[in-house]
Amino acid sequence: MTDIPEGYKSLTGISPAEDHIGPFYYKKSEQGLSLGFRAGAHNCNGIDTVHGGVLMAFADYAVTMLALSGVKENCTSISFSSDFIAAARLGDWVEARGEVVRRTGSMTFVNGRLFSGDTVVLTFQSVVRRLKKSGQ
Repeated sequence: MTDIPEGYKSLTGISPAEDHIGPFYYKKSEQGLSLGFRAGAHNCNGIDTVHGGVLMAFADYAVTMLALSGVKENCTSISFSSDFIAAARLGDWVEARGEVVRRTGSMTFVNGRLFSGDTVVLTFQSVVRRLKKSGQ
């Protein structure tokens, strides 16, 4: 898909499900980590709004990227909740903004929101289990 904002990169080959649903993009800057995707026809339902399951999958991607930012480990989601606020539409750039609220020895807590422009389309909260990478 074209029309991706400058500086964004896509991770492919790591998660076949995300490759199929996405592509999802990320950009690291001094302001932090930005995440987004351009809503294509394969992301939408019959009324050209982004399917709720796609929004939740993207939010879960954002949780993982945020949780792993600045650490050398893996993680797995153990809890995820979300609330739908508004619709994102075909062609929209959907962006995730969030933060690590707390990191313990075994868990990371993440909160965030998905936006289409200035409109919040989904809020999310998640807990991920921290996993050491092989060989550590």
